[in-house]
Amino acid sequence: MRALCRHLAWLVLSLAVGACGKRDGSSSSSVAGAPPTPDIAPASSAPSGGPASEPAQPQAILHETSAKPACRALVVTGLAMVDGSPLSTSALLDGAHWVELAAGSSVALRHTQTSREFRLIGPGHVLPCREGSEQILLADGQLSTSANLGVRPGAEVLIATPAGVVHYGDAALDLELGSKGLRVRVKQGEAWVEPEERGKPRFKNPLHSGTEARLPRTQLNPKTLVGACESAATAAESSARRVLEGGGAGAGNDSLGARAAAHMRERSKARTACAIAAAAAFTETDPATRQRLSAAVAQADVLWQRVPQAQR
Repeated sequence: MRALCRHLAWLVLSLAVGACGKRDGSSSSSVAGAPPTPDIAPASSAPSGGPASEPAQPQAILHETSAKPACRALVVTGLAMVDGSPLSTSALLDGAHWVELAAGSSVALRHTQTSREFRLIGPGHVLPCREGSEQILLADGQLSTSANLGVRPGAEVLIATPAGVVHYGDAALDLELGSKGLRVRVKQGEAWVEPEERGKPRFKNPLHSGTEARLPRTQLNPKTLVGACESAATAAESSARRVLEGGGAGAGNDSLGARAAAHMRERSKARTACAIAAAAAFTETDPATRQRLSAAVAQADVLWQRVPQAQR
């Protein structure tokens, strides 16, 4: 009987994780001024001096045969760089490399699986479609989204900055992150603005069309934010184990459903904290420290997303 209960708990946990994953799922919107581009267009990249018939592909550019979700560059205006190479129209970005935009430049992007579209505006540094998801890391610069296309229940976009996160299901937004902090203007639809855990002010969410929110620039240390990510990931992993093993001593008579709901909350906190930490890590000026912090966030992401196995 105990083995049966653990198997049931594992099934509930797996379903809960799947439901949470849908919040990163699909939805689509159209970027103003970006013409439709079919997803079968060939990827391209800047030439590297090799033979014209076989141009080199930067590491961040996926080959067309890749099935991994990615972002396609619909329109590139001005200079946008990825790993030192210029980004060109129709290129596919793998969601693991940052885009550096010069002043006056912009890039319209489309998620290859969900058709969600948005526009990056320089100068700035942005990681679009993080690891193939509908998640965007904004270290600095501007971002514009549009509404009304491809929306489906439960699907959200998460935009993470060192100051906090913005998430929405269907909205036209303008975001700007600079020396004065983060400004979010809702042009259509509604969005949620959540400051970093120690940040202020707090907002009455959701923000509706015609409203604006501002998060002042803070001096939060990237190392502190990465530490918060790791703590949240550990809490989420522990709560996942409690779903399988019970509440433990002093937990009372928590039901399986209550433990699964608690895990969903901890998982959501970890997702937010680690996205903020990933954006903050990129702002670290020392390359070695930046790489170390980014690696710590990646490990934490694996931890909070893990589904423990039921013991037989």
